[in-house]
Amino acid sequence: MLSIYNSQMSYVGKEDKKIVHQTGLWHKVFGGIMYNKKAKKIYFQTIYPKEAYTFDRDDFIDFSVGGHIEDDEKVIDAGVREVGEELGITIDKNDLKFLGIRICNCDLSDTYKIREFQHFYAFETTKDLKDMEFLASDSEVKSVIEIDIDDFLSLLMGSVKEIIANEMVLDRATRIGSYSENVVITFKRIIPDYYKDKSILEKFLAVKSLID
Repeated sequence: MLSIYNSQMSYVGKEDKKIVHQTGLWHKVFGGIMYNKKAKKIYFQTIYPKEAYTFDRDDFIDFSVGGHIEDDEKVIDAGVREVGEELGITIDKNDLKFLGIRICNCDLSDTYKIREFQHFYAFETTKDLKDMEFLASDSEVKSVIEIDIDDFLSLLMGSVKEIIANEMVLDRATRIGSYSENVVITFKRIIPDYYKDKSILEKFLAVKSLID
């Protein structure tokens, strides 16, 4: 069950997650961006197709972590839980640095509607992607991608058409990773909202300030 809200983020009750998206009810989610300060890298994930999706989803790269905040769950607790579930990484509440809230109001299909207050946080890793393992990660996570923060911002702002990244593709069953370098990332692999929503750019600029 999820807590639901009105458009001013005032609590109005609770509802099943499936109905929340079918009917477009406002709710809260956690969004996490993992970064490596020393290497000046940020991390993204791709996912295997979800049964819950009622639409075709391209193989977009997305934020490091993202998930619903359950009913009566605090945002910060949801963040710790989601990082553990999706990446198999244990963090403390104090590891999360608040980046701000993004309001997302869109319809991905007639039966999948997003009305979300997205609470964004950053958290640090000291490992390079090639040294990470994701054996305890969620089976829906298809890969983790490592990108230089300045390169990503250049792509996001349109000053370059492609950048180079590293990618760890995870076997859906075993969660064993296959690491590749020099993976080409273009506009087509990024969710279109990244280019349209100033609020998203602001979150990445906030992460850059943590790195710099």
